[in-house]
Amino acid sequence: MARMGMIIDLNRCITCMACTIACLRENVMRQTGDAVELPEGNSTYYARTKPAKMTMEGYPFSGATYFIQCLHCENAPCAMACPTGATYITENGVVMLDHNKCIGCRACVIACPYGARTMYRGKIGGPAPHSEALLPGYPDKCTFCIHRGSASSNNWVPACVEACAFGARMFGDLDDPASEVSRIVRSGKAVTLAPELGTRPKLFFIPPQRTPAVSRTGRK
Repeated sequence: MARMGMIIDLNRCITCMACTIACLRENVMRQTGDAVELPEGNSTYYARTKPAKMTMEGYPFSGATYFIQCLHCENAPCAMACPTGATYITENGVVMLDHNKCIGCRACVIACPYGARTMYRGKIGGPAPHSEALLPGYPDKCTFCIHRGSASSNNWVPACVEACAFGARMFGDLDDPASEVSRIVRSGKAVTLAPELGTRPKLFFIPPQRTPAVSRTGRK
């Protein structure tokens, strides 16, 4: 069975927000005729991937811009905290939400150590673009755009990956030795957030390379 994962190369990312906009269009935005609706207020907050500044000292990319997004942990704290089993993990490792089981208690939102889940309580008109799109009143998160494939396949591409013009995002089967994501993870170039938590995320980052500071005399 495939074990899907994503890598974001922070060296290639220019923070153009194309991934965030693509996510909003794919999973959040509603369209009725010529009218487009987004969540009230700062709609970017409800995108399932959005840039943020890493402020935690000691991390390989402290001070750099990374992305807040569900890490699809193998030991997912949100799934463990859910009292009804609404948050669950699919056969290919994607952490999902069953809206029919969810009681809106926000235990999953609180349990996520990465701040990757949100809950929109406002209004938004128009039909949802697909069955896994944002629904007001329910905890929301990245699904790796699994609606583009299926819970047991590995032949889909998330909207954010598709939208990145610089190849900063890669997606594939971590258990396939021939896949790009698998090769990069095995090489040790990609790291996860807070590995000491033991959550075993499937979202990885390639830290930005830092060049030594050069003085005006040209000496390091």
